[in-house]
Amino acid sequence: MKLWISGEIDENVSVFHRETRQFIEKELNEKLENINFSNNYEKWALVAMINKDVDWAGEVVKRHIKRKVLEFRLKIDHNEFLNGNFSQRANLFLDALQRSIDKMENLGISLEDRNKLYGILVSIKSEL
Repeated sequence: MKLWISGEIDENVSVFHRETRQFIEKELNEKLENINFSNNYEKWALVAMINKDVDWAGEVVKRHIKRKVLEFRLKIDHNEFLNGNFSQRANLFLDALQRSIDKMENLGISLEDRNKLYGILVSIKSEL
């Protein structure tokens, strides 16, 4: 499985989003390379929704069986992200990823696979 991150974001957080996304994708994908999962999904997709208007769109959780993608469109608090330092922004991304793992249960992802993903997040958080 490989992590892919994109965003539906306000322009004033675009540079912070890019920096944080690149760091999280690199760190997580390096750790994912060495792990075998029991599911057939190839992509874990997070679309970070960072917008001043919290009501502009709802969160989305879905799976694409044929494309082998788990997709999560999850909100990250705009003000916290904009005003945080790099470590705080990275933790907001990691919190969104943790919520995506929580939601994987309803998509049929085993507890064993979810625990592997939780372990990776804990490892990255400890390095920040």
